[in-house]
Amino acid sequence: MNDQANKLLPRSVLLSVILVLSFALSGCQLMKAIFGFGDDQMEEQPMEETTEVQPMEPEPEPEPLMVSEDMHVVSQGESLWAIAGMSSIYNDPFRWPLIYARNKDIEDADLIFPGQELAIRRDLARDEIDAAVAHAKNRGAWSIGAVEETDMSYRASTM
Repeated sequence: MNDQANKLLPRSVLLSVILVLSFALSGCQLMKAIFGFGDDQMEEQPMEETTEVQPMEPEPEPEPLMVSEDMHVVSQGESLWAIAGMSSIYNDPFRWPLIYARNKDIEDADLIFPGQELAIRRDLARDEIDAAVAHAKNRGAWSIGAVEETDMSYRASTM
């Protein structure tokens, strides 16, 4: 049995040494304490901060240039109908008379110009909206150059 113990002793010593070395090399805190490795001998690496990855959202369609919350700059090809229908304005093209009534420099509701700044009212009462929509639905055909009498009557009634 002594022969067997002598053969096992070197293996157990070898396994112990391997175990101790693997713990020491892996940075085990217990091995640091046992063998006296101090912070001055081993630099700890700062842990990386994990940031949560947010899924990419599609970029919204660019709206025409807004000078401020209450102003809209007319782009090429726009009409009061198209501007009133924009989600950033009224989201309803039948509300175009509200823009016409607010902007006294528009002579003909059928004719606006690129670069023209239009004031957009946000504090509207339900009866003002209803009157604008009723006017838009009953106005008649669009015709550039001739100011519609009904447009002028509508504007006068909003003052």
